[in-house]
Formats: sequence, C-alpha cells, structure tokens
Amino acid sequence: MRFCVVFVSVISSCVCNEIGDFISPPTTVKATENNTVLLPCYLNTISNDEAYAVSIRWYKDDNLIADSSNETLTLPDRHFLWKNGSLEILSVQPEETGEYVCEIERSEPWGPVRQTHAIEVLHSPSVEPFPSNGFLQVKLGEEVRISCKAEGVPYPMITWTSKGEELKLIDHREILKFTASDRQMAGIYECTAANGVGEPAKASIELNVIYPPEMVTSRSWIHTAPGHRVQIDCRVSADPQATVTWLKGEIPVHLDSRVVTIVEGDKHALLIKNVQRSDFGIYTCRATNELGQGELAIQLSGVPNSGVFKHTEDKNQDAKNHYTLIWEVDSYTPIIEYSLWFRTYKGRLTHPPNWTKLTIPTEHSSGPVYSKSYTIKGLKERTVYEALLVSRNRYGWSKPSPILRFATAGAELNEDMISTVQVNVQENVFAYSSSSSSNYITIMYILIFLIKLFV
Repeated sequence: MRFCVVFVSVISSCVCNEIGDFISPPTTVKATENNTVLLPCYLNTISNDEAYAVSIRWYKDDNLIADSSNETLTLPDRHFLWKNGSLEILSVQPEETGEYVCEIERSEPWGPVRQTHAIEVLHSPSVEPFPSNGFLQVKLGEEVRISCKAEGVPYPMITWTSKGEELKLIDHREILKFTASDRQMAGIYECTAANGVGEPAKASIELNVIYPPEMVTSRSWIHTAPGHRVQIDCRVSADPQATVTWLKGEIPVHLDSRVVTIVEGDKHALLIKNVQRSDFGIYTCRATNELGQGELAIQLSGVPNSGVFKHTEDKNQDAKNHYTLIWEVDSYTPIIEYSLWFRTYKGRLTHPPNWTKLTIPTEHSSGPVYSKSYTIKGLKERTVYEALLVSRNRYGWSKPSPILRFATAGAELNEDMISTVQVNVQENVFAYSSSSSSNYITIMYILIFLIKLFV
C-alpha cells in the first residue's frame, strides 16, 4: 500500500524572520485516510544557542499529547515527535481530525510561544436515518418529521428524493418537516449525502399515511326494473382496512340467496339477482376503521334514465322557423310520455325567459332504448334556443336531460354556447314517485332544479 506524506512547505521571503519567529506559518492540512501528516514547530533561532528552546509541547483540542521534557508521557499510537519539534502522524484516521497547538518553552528572557495547526482527515460520507428503523407511520393530517444525520469530511451536502424525483428544497437540509395532507404523500423518501470523497451515502425512510375510509362509485343512480339483475358497487380505500356494511335507509340489508355481497380487492358490491319493486330505494355503502367512517349513497330506481339528445344538424340546415329534435331514453319499463321544455337562449341572465312546455306522447316500441323525433314549429329565424327533456314510465319521472342548445337558420352557436351544451346535473334532484299520478310533485321538483341551475 502506498502512503503519502503531507507536510507544510516553507516559502522563502525577502523579509528575514526575527529571532524567535516561527519559520512556517499556521496551516490546515487536508489529508485522506492512511496518509502521513507532518506538522512543523521550529523557530528562527541564534546559531549554536543550545539553551534557547527549553521544551516543546503539542496539544490536540487542548489536551496535551506530547512533551519533550517529560519522558513519562507516552505519545498516542502512530505519533512521533522530531527533535526539531515537528509532529508526525502516520496513517491518519478520522479521529485525528482536530486543532493542534505547538508550544515552545524558551529560556530567559524569552517566554513561551504558540502556533496553531489543524488536520482535516477527509473521509467519505455516512448517513443515519431517523427513525433509525427506516419506517414512519402517521395519520392523515399529522406532521411528518424525518431526517438523515450525515457525517464526513468535508461535511456532506444532503439531497432528498421521493418516488424517483428530487425534492426541490431551498437548502441541503438534514430534516424534512411537512404535513401529511394527502395520503399520496406516502412512499419511500431517500436522502443522499455527498462530499466529493468516495461514493455518496444513501438511506431511505418509508412513510406510511393511515387514513379513514375514502369511497367512490361509478354510478350514484342506477336504473332497473323488477325481474332484472343489478349490481351496486362502491370502491373503498382505507388504512387500516375498513369494515364495509350495506344499508337500505338505516336498516342493514338482509342477505340471502337472492341478495349477496361480493368483494374483489377494494371493490365492494351488492348483487341483487332478481329485483323486486320493494328493492327500489337508497342504499348506503358504509365503511369503518379505527380512524373514522365513510358513507356513500346509491339510489336504485325504476324511473327512466335521463334522455340524451342526438346530433341533428344535417336535418336542420335550412330550418328557419322549425327545428327537429331526436332523443333516446333508456328504460326497462315502457315510456308513457315525454315532457319537452324549450326557450330562447339569452345567455346567463339572472331572470331567463320562461320555458315553453310540450307534452309528447310516446310511440309503441320495445325497450330498453326508446327513440323519439319531434319538430318544434313556430320558431324565430336567426335565434338560439335551448331545450331539456324529462320522461315518465310507470315508476315516475326521470331526471332532466343535459341541456341542448340549437340554432335556427342564420344564427350560429359560439364557443361559449357550445362549451355549455352539456350541463352537469346534480344527482337525485328529483324525488321519484311510485305512482304515475304524481305530476304535481314532479313539476315542483323540476322547478327546484331550474332555480338551482340558473340562479
């Protein structure tokens, strides 16, 4: 193995040192592990003056380690004191890093003089994570505090990464503090310490964020009919794992051979194999763990699905005073009638024009998809209109369709109009009556919907 000797070179100067001056200047020696370091300690003295220097002492971090006048003091391992006062340290190790003071005791009339050197033993970095086991669990919303304590000479710089991406921090901090405001903050956090000596050191901490149940469903309103098979789904995410129960109203659903539950990963389903009219209603998917409870309401109904207007521009290119609408409605039970509402479009006014309401009978057709075409006559030229549709079967009226905006010949729909053609309608705006004679109640619900939509 090769070793290097690191020493302080003496630079000559045209200015002569006075008697009693140190020949070499104070210095900080940077050396890698296993190198040899030589720290000088000698004065510019009078020739042949043997009595000038009485003794030489060396201190490391204020602790005496060498004394030329004390033969009983043992030098530390790998330390040697030269006759000229220099201190040599073989194969330096990290523990040799520190401040070294050379003190020369002189004969009368001179007093002692001191000179300070320093050694920095360069060594590759290391990191110690906190928590030391590399795992931290917090509740959603709690403060997260993780850290990596670094060591090395020079002192390492710390960088942090999470999910493969470097965290953009304002400094190279050892400690990360933040609030676990989102469960997606969970994952592996890795710190890297680098100081240019050897390979960087890395440590990782796994953060687990526990949280109360979070629930979603693809459909909060499901159309069905007696005799059909239907499945109600909800997806539950929770840590710790949640217990899921199904309720109808506030009563737990009675499970038997006709009504069963299915669990596939985070998907929980209630399967009704043969729907009965008594199955209609609002079902609650309830999930509970030690941190809280979540609920999701899903309505099972026999009333029709919302109608959907179809594209008819090719049929209305020259329509000046009329416009043909085509729509489709999904219903397992025959449609009895439609209610078509239309009016001129005046933008988002506080008090828009009143609706014109048309009752349109259905035609005999087999379901579950019912199609209908209707031409509105007596319209104004170069005018933009909007329309919506509700449908009725034996179980009641549907929710309103998304609003359709259309124009007679000479008028155009601008981007603002087109961008709002499909209006998102809140679920369960209407209450559903099991009687076909509930027209008055249905009209009241439609009015409530329209007030919410335009006010």
